[in-house]
Amino acid sequence: MKIILLYIIIFLPYLFNAQVDFTSIDAYAKAYPKKNTSIDELANYFLMKEASDLEKARMIYVWLAENINYDDHGYNSKQFGDNSAEGVLNTKIAVCAGFANLYQALGEKLGLKIITVTGLAKGYSYDGDLYDNLEDAANHAWNAIKIEGIWTIFDATWGQGFGTTNTKGKLESKKVFKNYWFNVDPKISIFSHLPLENEQQFLASTISFETFLQMPAIDPTGFSSGWLNADELLLKIKEKKILDIPKYYSLSENILVKAPTERLLKKGKPNVFTVESAEYKNVFFVVDDEDWIPFNTTSTGWNYTLNTKNSGIFEVVVQLLDGTSFTLLEYEIE
Repeated sequence: MKIILLYIIIFLPYLFNAQVDFTSIDAYAKAYPKKNTSIDELANYFLMKEASDLEKARMIYVWLAENINYDDHGYNSKQFGDNSAEGVLNTKIAVCAGFANLYQALGEKLGLKIITVTGLAKGYSYDGDLYDNLEDAANHAWNAIKIEGIWTIFDATWGQGFGTTNTKGKLESKKVFKNYWFNVDPKISIFSHLPLENEQQFLASTISFETFLQMPAIDPTGFSSGWLNADELLLKIKEKKILDIPKYYSLSENILVKAPTERLLKKGKPNVFTVESAEYKNVFFVVDDEDWIPFNTTSTGWNYTLNTKNSGIFEVVVQLLDGTSFTLLEYEIE
């Protein structure tokens, strides 16, 4: 019943591409012929389209997601091959460094102020307990681009798909486009991406390696849904408060969620839950994997006020129009 992957369109102020319609830009990027080419030829194609810096960054992001596959064999064998920008463009396969290198090479040709960032990310096979320092723990590469004077984060590797473990215990990638790793506010990306260089966090108060390990892994959907507030969480971290958020699974496209942000709920205290999405058929509380309690239907979605004297595990479960169910959030009442 746990969610594997869902899509999301970003629409909160935290993410600067909110309200931007990329339909034309995306179509133009995908229309480039699937043939061997050079960085100059591909960049010149992009430059033929009148576009802002954000739209230029989008064209590259979409083209990478459409045309470059993650190098499962390289990852599994630790024989990574040529991950230079030219090498990736030639083979159409890459690990994260190759995605970032090609993104930077194309971005520079398009006049973007773009850098490649390396550091620690809480993605596939992440285990923060294995290392004592950030340098040894570093496992990922991504990009930062300065758009209208503000640095934001772009992860084309995670934007083009995700990893699963096959029956042989090896990485097997699934190619599914994700919007939400495009143009991410650093206050949001810091919950999953920690750069080696402090200045590349682009935060007023930087996060230490030790603090990062203690922070919950949250992808942008936790914030774009309206459920979490990055400023509030970072303030708690600065004040050295423990973040004990509910067990959280990536949220779906065009969803609004209002729900408690603490994992432990108190008996006999009312807690209000609201879910809005045109993609859902029903919303339930599932108690201890047994009892299914339907939310109340409203004109815009569903709501429920949980006020119980019973302990247990309470999951917010949504049902899609096709009948598929998955968990959004998981709480505990002691």
